[in-house]
Amino acid sequence: MYEKAKKIFMRIDTHVHFWNYNKQRDTWVTDDMQMLQQDYLPDSILPLLRENIIDGVVAVQADQSMTETLFIKELATRYPQIKGVIGWINLQIEDIEKELAEYRQYPIIKGWRHIVQAEPTGFLMKEDVVRGVRLLGQCNYTYDILVGHSQMTEVLDFVNKLPEQKLVLDHCGKPGIKNRGIKEWAQSIKELAKYKHVYCKLSGLLTEADGEGLCIY
Repeated sequence: MYEKAKKIFMRIDTHVHFWNYNKQRDTWVTDDMQMLQQDYLPDSILPLLRENIIDGVVAVQADQSMTETLFIKELATRYPQIKGVIGWINLQIEDIEKELAEYRQYPIIKGWRHIVQAEPTGFLMKEDVVRGVRLLGQCNYTYDILVGHSQMTEVLDFVNKLPEQKLVLDHCGKPGIKNRGIKEWAQSIKELAKYKHVYCKLSGLLTEADGEGLCIY
């Protein structure tokens, strides 16, 4: 049955990061995340993909730079297992249309993301941010929403402003599982589930609960 279904559907890990670790750049990888303080490139994950019968991955940005976007884009040219790339682009620049037009030559790039969990309250409500994300939709790109659970109310206002844009909530909104603080998050996720243009990835939930102090971006 599985083999027959596999001919129609692919099994994709939708959230994988690749990097050449740089201590000065990757400051979010703190000393309590020593397992992440090393290079992680596609060769390191290929055995796991085969073992778990995963057909491919989506490579997601972890550094807010165009350099990293091009880096993972280039990895995709060498590793067919990378089926898509979620890059980073500065949503707030006036000439974002020009930059998006340049990226259209790389169909492997499927969408974009900004690390909103590191931004102050109100970031998603900024006019230039909303405008930038709206333009992504006009170019048929998705947008990944990376927030912490305390920002979920803001996410609800954000998705209301962009009813035509395909949006993806990363890590299920990072509920405060370790501290048993999920009541407000649960209400927000229930409301968010009503929006048909919003999708959700569960990746990262385990590290929100394991007590090891890991923070998956």
